[in-house]
Amino acid sequence: MDDVKESCPICGAESEVQFLPTEIPYFGEIMIFTAVCSSCGYHATDVMVLSEERRKRCELLISSVEDLNALVVRSTSGTIEIPELGVRIEPKRGEAFISTVEGVLRRVESVVKMLSRDSARKKRANDVLKRIDEIKSGEASMTLIIDDPTGSSAIIADKVIKN
Repeated sequence: MDDVKESCPICGAESEVQFLPTEIPYFGEIMIFTAVCSSCGYHATDVMVLSEERRKRCELLISSVEDLNALVVRSTSGTIEIPELGVRIEPKRGEAFISTVEGVLRRVESVVKMLSRDSARKKRANDVLKRIDEIKSGEASMTLIIDDPTGSSAIIADKVIKN
């Protein structure tokens, strides 16, 4: 892991940026960037694929509890969609992650729970939360889609459909 000092984009203080090259099975060599400012608490992470790729769209039908363990790599340029839930997670600078499908569902749950505080959205939020519980217990299915113009995002599982 290499460390570099850079100015924090929020407060301007010297912050630490770490670069970690690693290999992900079935995916290839990647570089993980992490920036942390000890002064203001700013934190950003990004994932960059080191091999040359072009636009990548991956789809995975989640139809069992075992499918929740599939690995999800989302770079800062990847969009995640779950059509059955009406969910679309747009790319945002500094929000790359490596997780599982279940981890993605937990992220969605936390946002939906925040939205459920608004009485106008409460019923829709509760419907989505119920559907997530059904998916996590294997009673319902969903499609997880990642679309990335840089090819830096992926779903790693045997039954992934790549376009």
